[in-house]
Amino acid sequence: MINSPGAKELSPRAVAVSMGLLLAAALLGLGFLWRSGMTPYSAHSDFLSEHLGTKQLLFDSIRHGGGLPLWRSDKLSGYEALTSPQSQFTYPLDVLFFFLPPLAAVGPTYWLHFLAAGVFYWLAAAALGLGFWPRLYVGIGGMFSLKLILAVYAGWLPNIPAIVCFPALLAAVFYLARDPGLGAALALTLAGALCLHCGIFQLPFYAALFAAVYLAAAVVSKARSGRSREAAAVFGWSALSAALALGMSAYLILPLAAEAPLISRGRVSYDFFLSGHALRRAQLETFVLPEARGTPLDGTYPGDELWEDEGYFGAISLVLAFAGVVWGRRRRGSLFLAGGFAAAVALSADTPVLRALFDHLPGFGLFRIPSRFLFLASFFGIVLAGVGLEEMLERARARPERRRLAAFLAAALVVLVAAEGAFYARRYLRMAPVSDAVPATDYERFFAADKDVYRIATVGRGAITYGWAASKGLQLVTGNDSFSYRSYDQYFEVMQWGKVVHPFAGAWFDLARVSRESSPGRLLIRWDMLDALNVKYVVSREPLRLEDDRWRLAARLEGQPAFLVYRGMRRGDLWIYRNETFRARAFWGGETVPVSSDDADIVAGLQRTDLRKAALVCGRGDALPPGSGAHGDDVRVQSSAPGRLVLSATARAARYLVVSENWHPGWRARVDGRPVPLYRTDGALLGLAVPAGAHRVDLEFAPPFWGLSRAISAAGALIFLGLAGIWASRRRFSGRSNW
Repeated sequence: MINSPGAKELSPRAVAVSMGLLLAAALLGLGFLWRSGMTPYSAHSDFLSEHLGTKQLLFDSIRHGGGLPLWRSDKLSGYEALTSPQSQFTYPLDVLFFFLPPLAAVGPTYWLHFLAAGVFYWLAAAALGLGFWPRLYVGIGGMFSLKLILAVYAGWLPNIPAIVCFPALLAAVFYLARDPGLGAALALTLAGALCLHCGIFQLPFYAALFAAVYLAAAVVSKARSGRSREAAAVFGWSALSAALALGMSAYLILPLAAEAPLISRGRVSYDFFLSGHALRRAQLETFVLPEARGTPLDGTYPGDELWEDEGYFGAISLVLAFAGVVWGRRRRGSLFLAGGFAAAVALSADTPVLRALFDHLPGFGLFRIPSRFLFLASFFGIVLAGVGLEEMLERARARPERRRLAAFLAAALVVLVAAEGAFYARRYLRMAPVSDAVPATDYERFFAADKDVYRIATVGRGAITYGWAASKGLQLVTGNDSFSYRSYDQYFEVMQWGKVVHPFAGAWFDLARVSRESSPGRLLIRWDMLDALNVKYVVSREPLRLEDDRWRLAARLEGQPAFLVYRGMRRGDLWIYRNETFRARAFWGGETVPVSSDDADIVAGLQRTDLRKAALVCGRGDALPPGSGAHGDDVRVQSSAPGRLVLSATARAARYLVVSENWHPGWRARVDGRPVPLYRTDGALLGLAVPAGAHRVDLEFAPPFWGLSRAISAAGALIFLGLAGIWASRRRFSGRSNW
């Protein structure tokens, strides 16, 4: 019930003891994550295979005085950095990546998230009025949640903030519904802004749906009981919190919303949404036995991804949660917790309800893998276990001779849950020397000797680990990202297959070695399109059959390491081929051919156009100068950095210049300091007209609405600070915790 007796208040000393015990548990059970010279390692680590590059980009930019990076060039021919949902450069709990190399920072960062999870779960229990031991139990249960441990094992660095922070959002909602006022509204604002800084919005989005139901129920309940002013306060303070949280996060949200039409994730199929991870009946065993169907540690779990399918939130918690349902029906929030648990489990399965939400609920189809609802089920189950423990303690305390026994039992349950969590943490979270996680390679020294500005194409996923490119100073046209640009998707597929094979969202961009019986090892590809991407080298784990007049073997390097997804570290030889006809980062295009911005027209244009002879210019029906340069025409790269390019261009007549940077409306161009229009060229690149003569061409990237969004965020932060000051002064003089 939402309207039930008031919350139990703990003394400041009891709160301090609770926080001290949570900290002690984190140090004892998870302190090994701080080991110097070591980094978390598993064969299934997404951090090592992919996300390391994102944090390396941040660390390098900060170290060299570049500030927050707005663009990245290490893979996929470049794409946005700061506003990418997977970057989280301004997310507070990732602060160590500003000061430490990523491999040194990641273990302590995981530890901070475990501790934060314990605190946020504790706050949720506190908001529901639970006592000392149930709060501590819930906090320990959240800190040592097997779902969170498995997410860390999987190297889910971009997803872990959302897993940890959505309980803070629900805790703040519980507070606001219980005691609406400015203090609760400020807490909800902070929780909402924190979730909006998590980047991966899937779990906060789901949590917001449950929060909306809880707040709506609170408003209706208060209104029906005659407390209309209190009902209006809940609604009003909630709206204010939402507005402030969005305002403080506008510098991320506005650019991301403007970029939404560019992202391939905006067009997904229901099968992509499911991604093979809807809850099945056989997985219900994992609610009781966490490794009932095997474990990825020894390869016995089918499909590897236990972290996506696991339902376990503790055997003790399962029993206590059942007690919470049976005995705590009239306690604040218990019915919501039970209903939330049931709904989260149901939404994890492929049902007509799930399909209807995918088809009709705005935003629902932007995510994938419905079994991630199990993270919410785990939260509801653990907090409901706290309710069950509270009911057990109250029944025991009813008889004075059992009070000490009740406290001893509660303490024993807390210790058992912490011990079980520490066991699974040690089982799944293993440390390795930093030098073993990302070893030195011969190929990085080979490429460092070439001072050109160029990109590299890798054949398959085992040639160069995509997540290592940034740390080794490489720029790849291949890569992996769940929020890739649709324009690049199309370009890459036409380049490889001559058509768009996968019309919906994809994540992996790999060059496939197309073998035929008559030509084993032959790489079949549109060379004109590969050239336009500024590819100077192709790297393969096996020898390739390439055209002799275009390619030559530049090096064969033996025993080169690579981290392969779900296989771990491997070593093998590398064949590096040099493209003798590669095109520079900027080059004079051929004949300019206008084409509409419709995807089908662009694909058709790419299919019929040789990009060495013509440039497709989107949305231009009027004449543009030809691109082909005459004798003496020249374009050179003066300086290059992620999101910045300075060129010197000399032409006897006006020419069309193609720039091999990934098309995005955030790019701006100046010729001799004067702004000039940029055009989407060849479907995925940039182009501009350059007048006759010698000129300096500057290109720079900034997110859309960058100035406006920062101004809104600054205003939101100032308003929040002003309201916080008012609340603090009122609290000081009135002695009330809320108003």
